[in-house]
Amino acid sequence: MASTRKKDVGLCFPDILKRFGIGDDPDWLAVVLFVRNLLRHLTVYSDEKKREIQQEVFRELARKDFSHERFDAVVAMLDMYLMQTIGALELEESLALERRSAVALLKEMDAVIDSIRGNSERQTRKLDDFRDRTVGVIESSEERSAIVSRVRDMFQELIQEFREEARELNDRARMLERTANFDPLLTGLHNRRALDAYLQETVSAQTDDSLPLSLIMFDVDHFKRVNDTHGHQVGDDVLRVLAGIVSANAIQYRGFAARYGGEELVVILKNIPQNIALLCAESIRCEVERYDFRPRNDGQLSETPVRFTVSAGVAQWQPGWDAGKLVSTADAALYRAKNSGRNNVAAHGVGDK
Repeated sequence: MASTRKKDVGLCFPDILKRFGIGDDPDWLAVVLFVRNLLRHLTVYSDEKKREIQQEVFRELARKDFSHERFDAVVAMLDMYLMQTIGALELEESLALERRSAVALLKEMDAVIDSIRGNSERQTRKLDDFRDRTVGVIESSEERSAIVSRVRDMFQELIQEFREEARELNDRARMLERTANFDPLLTGLHNRRALDAYLQETVSAQTDDSLPLSLIMFDVDHFKRVNDTHGHQVGDDVLRVLAGIVSANAIQYRGFAARYGGEELVVILKNIPQNIALLCAESIRCEVERYDFRPRNDGQLSETPVRFTVSAGVAQWQPGWDAGKLVSTADAALYRAKNSGRNNVAAHGVGDK
């Protein structure tokens, strides 16, 4: 009886994987867990691209070649997908920044995969230990009720440990999502990928009787002059200052702040009409104009401040508009603000097209 029980409880997760030819190699377990569990958290990919990646990986698994060479090839393929996706989605002027973001994303992904690999090893040891302890209980106990009670307690303890590890992996997945969704330079703002996804989802949910939805587009006035006069490092610092001001004001209105591209920033305000969005834009414009920005030179603050201003365009969603129309309308209002002398805010008018 004892030997029969030992065979039953000895069938753990790695044994099941061996039946399918994967075995208990932690590298390949990490690949399987990645495409099954973590891939869906990566907003850097579309659903179609996620399916494509899964199919490619599963085709590799079907080869049943689990050598180190094939593993390196699969990892290289995943790297290729990541870089291709980033290159296809980002604006040309922010490509260098997005490459740095990709490096951060890859590092974070490596950390997640290492955690999965470590968890799989720990879980294997825990399952083996659970099996041995269970067998010991069965062999040393005579009363069936005592066996059931002790095994149940051990099983609940095992499940709780696995839940803790699952929570740790979920936290890492959220960190990975943040790395993918936030601009590498303006860390307080969402990047273009996240903006496009949020805007598409928000506009698609609008109906004729929905609460108002407004969009503000900001652009730094004479930004090229700032870069040419003070250098690109100062230009980057100007964008960081602007991002902080925009983000702080957006939070007050529960808005979604993002970098649209280059020196253009966007704030999406749900349930806020255009006249209130106009006040928000004007408040940001005034705060930027008054800001005493002093760049650092060799670690020392400059005695001479660098003054810069922004212009803004405001638009409110109208029935029949898609996301592109809302953006282009705010952009057209922004150009009117620029053409009227800069350091100005303009709103979409009723008669505007």
